Amino acid sequence: MLKKRMLVLTPRFPYPVVGGDRIRIQHVCRALSEHFTLTLLSLCESREEMDAEPSDGMFASIHRVYLPRWRSWLNALRALPGTRPLQLAYYESEAFRSALRSLVAEHDLVLAHLIRAGQYALEADLERAGIPRILEMTDAISMNYRRIRQTPGNRDWKKLLYSVEQRRLERYERDVVRRFDRVWLTSHSDRLFLNPDETCPIEVIPNGADLEHMPFRPPPADGGNAIVFIANMVSLPNQDACHWFLREVFPRVRAAAPVIFRIVGNAPPSVRRSFEKYQGVEMTGRIEHIRDGVHGAFCGVCPLRVASGIQNKVLEYLALGLPCVTSSLGLGGVAALPSRDVLLYHDAEEAARKILQLYADPRLRMKLALAGRALVEHGYDWKNVYAAFQASALTIQAQCSLPASLDASTVA
Repeated sequence: MLKKRMLVLTPRFPYPVVGGDRIRIQHVCRALSEHFTLTLLSLCESREEMDAEPSDGMFASIHRVYLPRWRSWLNALRALPGTRPLQLAYYESEAFRSALRSLVAEHDLVLAHLIRAGQYALEADLERAGIPRILEMTDAISMNYRRIRQTPGNRDWKKLLYSVEQRRLERYERDVVRRFDRVWLTSHSDRLFLNPDETCPIEVIPNGADLEHMPFRPPPADGGNAIVFIANMVSLPNQDACHWFLREVFPRVRAAAPVIFRIVGNAPPSVRRSFEKYQGVEMTGRIEHIRDGVHGAFCGVCPLRVASGIQNKVLEYLALGLPCVTSSLGLGGVAALPSRDVLLYHDAEEAARKILQLYADPRLRMKLALAGRALVEHGYDWKNVYAAFQASALTIQAQCSLPASLDASTVA
């Protein structure tokens, strides 16, 4: 039986797999490729992305549209006086719109990654075509921006920008979840924020952990001396979390124990310089395997003050057997129990105390490591999460293929 054809729209080229958004869409597509023939239509911001040749064979064909950063910033600047979310204006491209129109008739479904690509799937030509549309939304960006705006310590101009964008985004996101045949989010809190009455076709499908590439490693017998933060440091919430941790928590810990703070993940040069000014900080930069960046670590931290959706870093800590100390926002979306699977803190003093407790107690480290790994194996293995994406997409495709007098529930 021939596979149905699905057109995947992405606002950023999904290679290389750096950052949570690319990890998410890569796994979504890997899951769906088992049941659908996938075509990728992606915006690209560099010539390197335009010329890259992925070798995984996941997409039957790849179509690219070049949108340089200067053009994106100009788009956003022009949108400032109006009411359109800057997120959408930044990814505005008539060439992408034209490519979509030429491709869509050859496909049975459209999957849009994030509202940035989702805006194109809502245009009139697709509405008239009657092709089912799925929005892989991941999280509520407007909830994230609201928290950034409300968080103390952020620069004034950024607060102003996020204040303007947050209001536009919230209106748009609350409307857009009603216009797709299915919307995928990673956490229940995001769903409730966008749709309190739960009337929209939203499914919560969490992220997972790649257990094959994240083998369990018992915590070092001697405890190790590294506190790890796994993150793509392009992200403002990750930068904010690190600055807060290094100002408020790390000095308290370092006063009592000879530890280092290691930031594992991609970091632009300007961000790297801002953190290398702190004492006791290491930065790995981009590495191929996260597991290689956590050697000698006795815990991982997630000190986020701004967050939405589910935090991949927490799942990665738990998968690797790295005891996790996290804020309540960092734990959002992960069904972990404080004191059994992770250690939860509410202020800087408590965070430092719990980190030092882990540093001094090998039995506690092992207890949390085993519980965390078990949680991920049972609830967050990507292989198990794949089934949810597949079932949702197949159901939507089947429902939209039926005559108007029938629905999927009447078909044996």
